[in-house]
Amino acid sequence: MPLLHALPFIAYLLSGLLLTRYFVLDSVTNQHRTIVNLMLLIACSSHGYILFELWQQDGVFFGLTVSISFVAWVVATLLFLTSFSKPIHSLGILVYPLSAFAVIIAFLFPGTQGKLISMSIAAHAFLSIGAYALLAIAVAQSVLVSIQERFLHEHNFNTFVDKLPALQTMEAFLYQTLKMGFLLLTLSLISGYLYIDDFFTQKLTYKTILSIIAWIGFAGILLGRKIFGWRGKLIAVSTQTAFSILVLSYFGTKFFLEIL
Repeated sequence: MPLLHALPFIAYLLSGLLLTRYFVLDSVTNQHRTIVNLMLLIACSSHGYILFELWQQDGVFFGLTVSISFVAWVVATLLFLTSFSKPIHSLGILVYPLSAFAVIIAFLFPGTQGKLISMSIAAHAFLSIGAYALLAIAVAQSVLVSIQERFLHEHNFNTFVDKLPALQTMEAFLYQTLKMGFLLLTLSLISGYLYIDDFFTQKLTYKTILSIIAWIGFAGILLGRKIFGWRGKLIAVSTQTAFSILVLSYFGTKFFLEIL
């Protein structure tokens, strides 16, 4: 494996392991954050450099594995930057190992570099990736909220729960992230309508239908939270379900068109 690909892979893994060690072991203090931040700076910088090498004058390459890697990079970078102002670095336990896995998948299966998309379509793709990244963070947060709520319900006050922020803080961040992701998803769907001429000839029918279903799902979650006060397990499971449909709409379609 080239050094440029090994750097983000190793740095992401070390960051995830250090964060796991901090949240699982009672004796570990918060001094690990300096090393984690250094590892993440190396990981996000080198990962971003790999991805931006794919830019060409006549378009951008967005194959299946590259798209997965790009989303992973945006998620990891957003989480890294946001963790300086909000107590959400616990999400790195889930996000950073998955980002390391995405780097390796894109390296082993790069796809056909000849498949380029125009810059106008790339604008739609970037909006979509931003939406996926924010909603992926929301899903990771929903997993932690579910675990935290279960432990609290069972009165299991272990080291992991003690080091997490208060449940209300965790749910508030989940809701905020959902709102931002939903906004970008809405803009992505609008831009897709403007830039793509014919959904049927471009084999995008299933992607469009599933994306709209996911959009309706996220809209329902936000309305349910605002009007009916949904929280806890209900909003967590609903978020995970809607995101699964969204992932199937984009990556499932790309898998079908590029692999099968």
